[in-house]
Amino acid sequence: MGDSISHGLEGDYTWRYRLARHFAAHGVPARFTGPWTGTRALPDLPKEGADEMREGGYRPGTRFAHDRHYARWGRLMDEARRNIADAVAAHRPDHLVVALGFNDLAWGVSGPERLLAHVGEFVRRARGVRPDLRFLVADVVRRTPLPHMPHLQGIVEEYNARLPAVLAALSTPDSPVVPVGLAAVYDPYADTYDGLHPNSVGEFRIAKAFADAFSRAFHGGRLDFAGPIPSVAEPLPIRPPAGLTVAARGSTARVSWPRVFGASGYWLDLRDAGTGTGFERSPLPITACGCDLRLHGGRTYEVRVSAARGDQQSPPTRTVRFALGQDREPVFAHAGDAAFREPMDHRRYDWVAYRV
Repeated sequence: MGDSISHGLEGDYTWRYRLARHFAAHGVPARFTGPWTGTRALPDLPKEGADEMREGGYRPGTRFAHDRHYARWGRLMDEARRNIADAVAAHRPDHLVVALGFNDLAWGVSGPERLLAHVGEFVRRARGVRPDLRFLVADVVRRTPLPHMPHLQGIVEEYNARLPAVLAALSTPDSPVVPVGLAAVYDPYADTYDGLHPNSVGEFRIAKAFADAFSRAFHGGRLDFAGPIPSVAEPLPIRPPAGLTVAARGSTARVSWPRVFGASGYWLDLRDAGTGTGFERSPLPITACGCDLRLHGGRTYEVRVSAARGDQQSPPTRTVRFALGQDREPVFAHAGDAAFREPMDHRRYDWVAYRV
């Protein structure tokens, strides 16, 4: 169970895959379970207000025999505690492998005290369905600093410092609750592609933390993670979109482009061709393969798009020129994502936070 760090972005191996490979190498017949498969890929052009979640693939050549999970981008412990009992009843896991809490803390849904209370509620509700359920519960990873979240690191540190005692109090002989220390082994500067989400090195570090906690709690240390962790992340080249289409109607232009495998978003550059000014970049990467632009009518514009994967960026597409009709105030807007017009939906937080 987890959020985007466990779900993965299209083109990731994911730490879930690394953990599965570890078990297979030790001859452990581990079967991952849950309602979902795959990673996350960006939607085409979501409908307004829709919670679009398009299933994405893994790194080319990856074979994941038991690809099941219960992780979603933007997932909250505040949400998970409410539906964990139904999930345990439906999928009957022997162990719950849990990495949640970043979104709760980062977006003010819960402070450390409330989040710790929700962890307790989560464990008790899951155990109410299966009294002998075993838990591996991770602390919250650190991320690179964000100017608009100066207090996040301190909040995460407080939560992580208090979590082991809470888990120890929840643990019973029949239903152990094992802490997993991710924050101590996960470097957001070296182990991520964007300051938060794991690159191929970060995947190994998270998998090792879970594998070693599992080994020492339940197998006397005999199943510790074997083999060295790579020192350099394996890159995933991101190409530019293959084309760019603009459909103009009145003072609105719908810009769309083909999906790029592995992209976490798209930068859109726009300029008024009649004023001679330079291109203006969208405030955030667009988390879909298209958007609507509401612009001044009666003018001619030029637009281009670049694909991105965290801090990595492709060259731009060719520039497309188009003209519009009636006059209207210019506004950048996602189609189906109100992030620039009203408060963000919490389901989008984990996706856009690292780009703010």
